[in-house]
Amino acid sequence: MRKRSVLYIILSLFWCLGNTPYAAQSFTDPEILVSPVQSSNNIPRQNLETTLVDIKAVDSPAFHTENGKSGLGSEERYGQGIIIDSTGIIATNRHIIENAQHIYVMLAGGKIFEATLLRNSNADLCLIKINAPLPLRAVSLADSSEIQTGINVIAFANAGFNPQRILDGQIIKVFKGKSSNSVELLEMNIPLKPGDSGGPVLNEEGSLLGLIMGKQLSDPSKSYAIASNKIQQEYFKYRNSILD
Repeated sequence: MRKRSVLYIILSLFWCLGNTPYAAQSFTDPEILVSPVQSSNNIPRQNLETTLVDIKAVDSPAFHTENGKSGLGSEERYGQGIIIDSTGIIATNRHIIENAQHIYVMLAGGKIFEATLLRNSNADLCLIKINAPLPLRAVSLADSSEIQTGINVIAFANAGFNPQRILDGQIIKVFKGKSSNSVELLEMNIPLKPGDSGGPVLNEEGSLLGLIMGKQLSDPSKSYAIASNKIQQEYFKYRNSILD
């Protein structure tokens, strides 16, 4: 709970939302997360399902107390991510993999790879990478600077032990960076559950608008996503860092 409280403070200071988002952390069996998607939404499912990945983060063993008994064990956290580069670069939430000793990624076909951390952001965002034997399909990113409130969006989520859910909603507010005019955070009228972190938010054409981050504590019907341009910005920073 101490880590989660720190995350709340960081997010509230960074975006000055007034209402702190809840980090939608997942504790789900990864085998459940690849269940077939059931939806009537007219979106390019095959393209999305091959770019969506499941993530398992394993912390270093530590002493913990449960039911009055102390012992040594590792904490496991689960969430989602989205492939943004065919070389195996994946965007996900920082709170899913932060301080993890091992990060495992499951592709749509069920293959599992260990991932390495490439870049952490002050926003609840990070980039990780797997070394797949073949180029991977990457999602197309929409321009979040053109987002208007009221547009329809589709979010992929997989909380609990349920099959993946497709949720319809709308953008109800956008937040811009303090030092720029760039849209960095999206507020949606989509209710989330613990376990929905890292899922993609798409426009009706199937392009990525954002990455699920959390929900509002005071109003669970409102949720937040990191905007696609913020994801692209971090990706470009990483690319530039390896070219320097």
